[in-house]
Amino acid sequence: MRATTHLEGLALAGEGTAGPVRLDLPALLEPAGEAVDEARPTVAWEPAAAGLRRLVVGAGSDRLRLELPVLAPEIGAGGSGVHPVGPGAYLLRAPIPGEALRELRHARPDLLILGNARALFRDGEPFVRAVGQLRTEVGAEPLLWAPRVGLPHRLPLLAYLGIDLVDTTEAELRAAGGEFLDASLGPRPDPGPGPARGCDCPACRPNGSGDLVEHARATGRRALLELRAALRRHALRELVEARLGAEPALAEMLRYADRDLAGLLEGRAPVVGEGVRSYVFAESLRRPEMRRFRDRLIERYRPPPSKSVLLLVPCSRTKPYRRSPSHRRLAQAWDGVPGSTAVHVVSVSSPIGVVPRELEDVPPARHYDVPVTGDWSEEERGPVVRGVRHLLESGTYRRVLVHLDPAEYRFLLDALPPGVDVRQTCPDGRTTSPAAIAELRVGLEEALAEGPAERSGPLAVVAEELRELASVQFGRAAAGRLFAPPLRLAGRPWFQRLTDGHRDLASVREERGLFHLTVAGAERLGPTVPRVDADPALSLEGDLFAPGVRGADPSVRIGDSVGIFQDGRLAAVGEAALPGPLLGDVRRGLAVRVRHRRHAPADTAKTGGP
Repeated sequence: MRATTHLEGLALAGEGTAGPVRLDLPALLEPAGEAVDEARPTVAWEPAAAGLRRLVVGAGSDRLRLELPVLAPEIGAGGSGVHPVGPGAYLLRAPIPGEALRELRHARPDLLILGNARALFRDGEPFVRAVGQLRTEVGAEPLLWAPRVGLPHRLPLLAYLGIDLVDTTEAELRAAGGEFLDASLGPRPDPGPGPARGCDCPACRPNGSGDLVEHARATGRRALLELRAALRRHALRELVEARLGAEPALAEMLRYADRDLAGLLEGRAPVVGEGVRSYVFAESLRRPEMRRFRDRLIERYRPPPSKSVLLLVPCSRTKPYRRSPSHRRLAQAWDGVPGSTAVHVVSVSSPIGVVPRELEDVPPARHYDVPVTGDWSEEERGPVVRGVRHLLESGTYRRVLVHLDPAEYRFLLDALPPGVDVRQTCPDGRTTSPAAIAELRVGLEEALAEGPAERSGPLAVVAEELRELASVQFGRAAAGRLFAPPLRLAGRPWFQRLTDGHRDLASVREERGLFHLTVAGAERLGPTVPRVDADPALSLEGDLFAPGVRGADPSVRIGDSVGIFQDGRLAAVGEAALPGPLLGDVRRGLAVRVRHRRHAPADTAKTGGP
């Protein structure tokens, strides 16, 4: 069993149990008798009969004894099988037949040991495939141990792929052979004791032993601390990408994971965010939250009907863009221009693609930072071109104004479909220069003067924009239900409430960027509401925890606003703390933060200001 406190990628941080042994996950198993801290997880080898290997996994005074068959050929990746080796523990040899995996899931094991992990890791893709198969077929609950792959620089990637336990065996063998292990740079020849090592572990300090094995253990402990800290900060992917230069195999396996485990990774990625995350490397383009934003833009978003002029502008370092000095200067171009609510401001950026102004607060659009060079790779250009084409195909624009550096964005200009009425308003490449702002204003005045007079008032335009936000969050069918009459808006630009004139339906604050539902709002969504089923016997006086969950919509993501049902009846609404695929697997921990219960005071009439 496990209780999860933080998760990213396929990593689940928190407490887990293997038989009687309780472990803080992810965990590093050291040789028994060598651990500095008696509570540190250990593994010991005991004498065994021919063809068997006896291991004892311990933490504190608890012990789990395992008896593993020696599978021949021991170092090969061929063969398959599932072998019980102790209470709730199984030794696996991938690839494993699907029927065996389904039986394994039914057994609800505590611990899975991937016996040929080292051979699979050497080949790269088979390792990623095996981990994906296990997490898909057996689920997230069992702890997964990958023996003899846990070098310090590999720990972030192994955790990101869902490995809970690694051991120091391979690191100690490498060190005994004369290799100096570096958590950032990987194994390298020992430069000799002293300052040349650049390490302050007990073995490498002045008057230290200089022993490379002792150094390897200390480096593994430090790498584990860095990994856990990154998980707490929701920065594990950044740490994974930062370690790719230490070993080419890591970059190879991350590419396989982003390709083959994309569904699993996206399922664990929260829809909410906070702070700023760095997207520095080419691998950052493939992060699941970025892919989801780009996919939902194409699949769910349509430009509001009142927007008749598409204005493409560059992004800014400040998020949301509208608050940046550059975008404030751009806004001078349409300030006071009649009909300016028909202008659709869309920012162009890497790695996110295109961001309509009404989606600037939707994570990760509000929470990313990238290096800016003006040079666009083909991988960066694709999402921009696809996003702009989608807007043109699904919108009702009369004219497109391109306020971008024509040299830097030539790729986009060349990709615009023929017949589109395009005007460039930044001939000198300086988007915020007085001349460029004046040119943009003239272009907007001419474009808006060509069309009919404004048909929608400001509140109607805001309603259109909020409806598209709801479409991105819940899907177009659900947004249609939520915004069906009767509907009123209340609030301020930074905090909007939807009501039916008597009851609140939903609210959105700019710092979250997504709607929170009330019970009345969830009722409006009907069968389209993201759903979590709870034990009918629960009182739901507080939050909903994993033991009380009886099922969940697999589309639920962390941070989603969900309806909680008991006996088929909507009982409450809240914010998911675990994704839907894990709500049926994990048996401990917070599942949903309950915000409103049926007949709660928050569902009474409230149509004034916030």
